Amino acid sequence: MYLSSALKAKGHDVKVLNYNLWDYDLESELEKAEVAMFTGFEEFLPYIKRDAAICKELGIKTILGGALATFKPQEMLNYVDTVVVGEAEEVIENALTSLGIVPGHKPNLEVLPLPDYEGFGIDEYHIRHSRRYMGILTSRGCPYKCTFCAQTCKFKMRKLDSVFKEIDFYKDKYGIESICFNDNTLNLNKNRFLDICKGMYVSGISWGAAIRADHFDEQMAFYAKWSGCFYLVVGVESFKQDKLDRMNKRIKVDQIYKTLDLLHKFDIDYHGNVLVGFEDETEEDIQEELAGIPKHYKVFPVMVQPFIGTKDGRKRGIPEKIYSNLTSKFKEYIESKGKYCYPELVQA
Repeated sequence: MYLSSALKAKGHDVKVLNYNLWDYDLESELEKAEVAMFTGFEEFLPYIKRDAAICKELGIKTILGGALATFKPQEMLNYVDTVVVGEAEEVIENALTSLGIVPGHKPNLEVLPLPDYEGFGIDEYHIRHSRRYMGILTSRGCPYKCTFCAQTCKFKMRKLDSVFKEIDFYKDKYGIESICFNDNTLNLNKNRFLDICKGMYVSGISWGAAIRADHFDEQMAFYAKWSGCFYLVVGVESFKQDKLDRMNKRIKVDQIYKTLDLLHKFDIDYHGNVLVGFEDETEEDIQEELAGIPKHYKVFPVMVQPFIGTKDGRKRGIPEKIYSNLTSKFKEYIESKGKYCYPELVQA
């Protein structure tokens, strides 16, 4: 969305193909295109290779950005003409006329144009989720270095006045009822979190976000509930301290319990995951992890899917002996890689 805005601001025509919603006749969609741009994680590489090959047959220049381009730039040049390493908004126009590797540049979040949602199917998302909502970023990146997660940009925060101007714009243009803050972690700074809550109370719309369990207290829980927070995703990952330490989570198990208890106290809906399937885990380790999930918490197992560029290079998965004993709904949740927003739908 940000790249579309950046290109349109420079006078380029942009058309978006959203394969998350629809299928396309690619050749007909590319009929007037001069450049095709791709992004996606490693599981999408077969489709990127397929579509990039079609583009090359049609004489259309291809550009790849995102995690694949950032962590495997040389390999990706086997499939596309140009890769952008890192953040692309300020270099994307240069990439249109460049070949090979184009280094990204850290953008000033205050001057970026608002993300462009034309062609992304906003109304279709609203229909499918029965809620008129939009996603928004108040920050990019993360200052932590968990072994299973990769960040392609340094942590930086937007000024909150620009965030609320964006929310007002979405209210006026799309009639939104909710905001999903897409930050990796919304609660790194307590005062800023409280200011966000105050602003959301004034906006009159509900909101959800992802939080860390070690930066949350009773005042923050109170303000979240008061301001219309309807859902939080909590970074749990494990109830075993030694495993949290191996993940470099920099968090204590008692902090996780404290945060989950506060969410129950203030009646804020939430979910968290415990990650299983690390390369060094035995069947006994996984069984112990699953058995250690407190039954009264909305915390669910999910197979780890380490991003490229992380210390945890590949998943092992859950041993069949354990997997066969899980309920069908838990299996569905695990196989979805935790994509469900409301995991209570898959409880036994």
